[in-house]
Amino acid sequence: MCLNDSPFDGEPLSIDSTEDHHIPGDLSHLTTYHTPKYRRLFCTTCSAHMFMVSDEATKDGKSAWTAMWGVDTTDGIWTISRHIYVGDTLDGGLADHFRTLQGKGLPRFEGSSAESSSRNELPIGWKAVKGRVNPETLPLYCNCGGVKLYLTRAQNVNPDEYWLVPGKEPGEPIQFLAEHCLCTSCRRCSGNQIQTWIYVPNENIFDALTNAPIDLDNLDKRPKALKQYVSSEGVRRESCGTCGAAVFWSREMKDGERPHMSVAAGLIDQDATGGARAEAWIAWDPKLTYGEDNGNRLARRAFRVSGERETEMTHEVEQIVLHKMPRASLRGELRAAYIGKVRVKLHLN
Repeated sequence: MCLNDSPFDGEPLSIDSTEDHHIPGDLSHLTTYHTPKYRRLFCTTCSAHMFMVSDEATKDGKSAWTAMWGVDTTDGIWTISRHIYVGDTLDGGLADHFRTLQGKGLPRFEGSSAESSSRNELPIGWKAVKGRVNPETLPLYCNCGGVKLYLTRAQNVNPDEYWLVPGKEPGEPIQFLAEHCLCTSCRRCSGNQIQTWIYVPNENIFDALTNAPIDLDNLDKRPKALKQYVSSEGVRRESCGTCGAAVFWSREMKDGERPHMSVAAGLIDQDATGGARAEAWIAWDPKLTYGEDNGNRLARRAFRVSGERETEMTHEVEQIVLHKMPRASLRGELRAAYIGKVRVKLHLN
């Protein structure tokens, strides 16, 4: 549900580049996905999104690059200034949960940064569709359409299943719990500061292309477009191999647990549900998960609540340089950061 990116001058350079000698960075470990307006580059191994490129020439005739900043040491380099394309969500999406930063309200614009003006701001609580839309199933799909899913309603809740939320009144449907995760592993496997997951029993997740229940251990019942990455012992992440969209997070079940997994909330079909938060189906947990594991203080402050947990994660790294960050506030300093299997060294002027 969240994408954080920041523009930089030129193209990624090798770590061996100097001010006077620029060596192009090796992007061979990245997969390119083309959309009508952009090229998106993500790690071929773990699907961490690294760069987005607009081929519409800038004033100097070069392509416009932005870097995803789901990294550790961005404090003092980048900040969050606004929400854009809030109108696409139909209900405010993540912007309703991420309202302020350091005591200041974050503007919420209907469209792009270029269209940002007070006339295009959307208020907190804005919804394009009045009332709750409650489809019989909850559809989800990735950008390229290679992965299409739908969820069915859970029919019962066990006392220890906190991730299933009974209706407040008799006869109201059970909802799935969703949480915003800031753990190191999710950041490095997505390229963004915030990864949002929905907890769903396996029995309620279906492949919309076959109408068969999802079984990640069965080659015949796995969506063919899925690509798996083992991010730590016993933990598997599934993403679309074509567009790089995060799809599932799963772990080994404990004895007696009902099999369940996490589904990426960013896949929700907002048109079918009346909004990206699909509130007729999903109960949103106000707690932040693994907030103290986040290396960026800005992201932690935005969701400063109790109940945070910690985890640790390490990754192998390779090296690339970003040269001349035009909007950085620091000058003449170097900052190193890590995303998935790629090390990004920011060279600031």
